[in-house]
Amino acid sequence: MPIDRIDSWAQFGLPGLVIAALFMFIWFLVKEHKAERQEWIAAYREQSALMDDRQRETNGVIRELVSVVRESNARMR
Repeated sequence: MPIDRIDSWAQFGLPGLVIAALFMFIWFLVKEHKAERQEWIAAYREQSALMDDRQRETNGVIRELVSVVRESNARMR
């Protein structure tokens, strides 16, 4: 007996309809939460990509700074 058919649960009276409504509500919550988790995953991936780009840029700047400091030290010697 499928849960989404309210008339099937009507044979059990008001308690059956309430139980069916609760099952449908829980099913709806689970479905919405799954969609929300997919959004979280997409946002996490996007944020991770941005952080990776920023880290690469920072690493490049640090490398340039190291080379400038080395050149400066070489000139002073």
